[in-house]
Amino acid sequence: MDAVLTSDRYSHAVRADEAQARAYGISGVPFFVIDGRYGISGAQPADAVLQTLDKAWSERSALTLTTRGGSAPSCTGDSCDV
Repeated sequence: MDAVLTSDRYSHAVRADEAQARAYGISGVPFFVIDGRYGISGAQPADAVLQTLDKAWSERSALTLTTRGGSAPSCTGDSCDV
């Protein structure tokens, strides 16, 4: 671990995370970004976090699968046809 802390091995990834935080307007911790659309700042009650997770989940868009051959399995709800 000392080797990682004394090197620049992950500095690019850290700087990218810092830039993303600035773009979101994050200035403190803890801060949670849910689905790239919702932010939870500070220590919040579990109910507030759950409410945000439920909202993000209910607004999610369906995943579209594609393959090289042009046909792909399809998914609806909690099940997929292959």
